[in-house]
Amino acid sequence: MAVKKPVKATIQMPWLIYDILNETYLRGRTIQDDTNYKEVASMFASEDEENYEKVLRSIKKGFAEIKTELAEYLDESGLETSNAAISGEEDLVLALTMPSNFNEAATAGLGEAAHDYLKNVTVADWYLVTNKQDAEAYVALSQKSLENIRKSVSKRSRPKRPEKPANP
Repeated sequence: MAVKKPVKATIQMPWLIYDILNETYLRGRTIQDDTNYKEVASMFASEDEENYEKVLRSIKKGFAEIKTELAEYLDESGLETSNAAISGEEDLVLALTMPSNFNEAATAGLGEAAHDYLKNVTVADWYLVTNKQDAEAYVALSQKSLENIRKSVSKRSRPKRPEKPANP
């Protein structure tokens, strides 16, 4: 009988937060002109307390959505939850138990799609407050990332033909 495969995807918080802050910076920089500098400045997410808490709350919500999507594969028990804030210092880990025929080549795609989903859903939440005209684009990007998560966990390896027994 085949054994299920443990798969672990770690989302490193410093890189995720950097990516979120950088995304809002780059988007703002591309639309800035001599008349909208104040609006553009508010688009930039930062590590200032009031901004950072909003970013962390959105990341937590997005990670919960990923876990709901992957519930059948999660290798954890949880009959309790809390609305406490998450730390920007602790990495997010998806510990999955995948079927024995899971195609391991999809593991990297799963991690990247999870990172991308968290980035896009957080930027979408941020822009709902600071830049409504771009928020829907990031909602759409997050949905595409969620679809990539689904595709990654659905990849299976082709069965292998048994080898012929050696002639005695």
